Amino acid sequence: MHPVLVRIGQLTFYTYGLMLGLGFAAGVYVASKRAEKRGMDPDSLFWFFIAILVGGVAGGRITHVALNYRYYTGLLSVLDTREGGLAIHGVLIGGSLAALVYSRVKKMHFLTLMDVVAPSVALGQGIGRIGCFFSGCCYGIKTSGTWGFQTRYAPGLRHPYQLYESVLDLALFAALLYLSSRIRAPGGLFVVYAGAYSLIRFFLEFFRENDDYFYGLSFGQWFSLVTVVLATATYIGLHRKSRAP
Repeated sequence: MHPVLVRIGQLTFYTYGLMLGLGFAAGVYVASKRAEKRGMDPDSLFWFFIAILVGGVAGGRITHVALNYRYYTGLLSVLDTREGGLAIHGVLIGGSLAALVYSRVKKMHFLTLMDVVAPSVALGQGIGRIGCFFSGCCYGIKTSGTWGFQTRYAPGLRHPYQLYESVLDLALFAALLYLSSRIRAPGGLFVVYAGAYSLIRFFLEFFRENDDYFYGLSFGQWFSLVTVVLATATYIGLHRKSRAP
């Protein structure tokens, strides 16, 4: 763990924030290149990226605090995200809602925008999870393996859940780039991302320390199952619509 990157006088720079920023910057770069290939002006999407960043952070924080409210004692602790505390499902919901509002205001095609950013979301997650690892949050269950790591939040050696997900998120990013020229239905690529990531999250949750269980599954697993079902049904509908005369 290395939660603090560097201290300069009274200023403290956190590793989690750095990796979050790098993930966002890398995602914006990839999305801009993809938008350019589609004939879109990448510079015109500046406020779109800002909107999904703000919406994603707000949604992720609200969801995280709602699921872990007992750890927060006041407004200042709720607003303090320097060392982590964003629920990815909330990030996706908040970011998607912000993208929807933006597309309506700017009169742009919502599904096309979501396809443009789909690989970038997976890339940003893959880089961001490295920040989680250095911060020590989102840690795994105990392990007796030599690959286990310690965290400041719980005793014993823990599965490096954050690195497991980082590797799979980056693999998903590569897969989405490969599929981007093969999926023709508008919105199809983003739906594939949502379904594939949810499958990844469902199985990895068995290696993650969780407090909230319902019928043996965590909140993240239930959310992932619902998302997989919705993503599958949506993809079928989009595919049929794209093939209709």
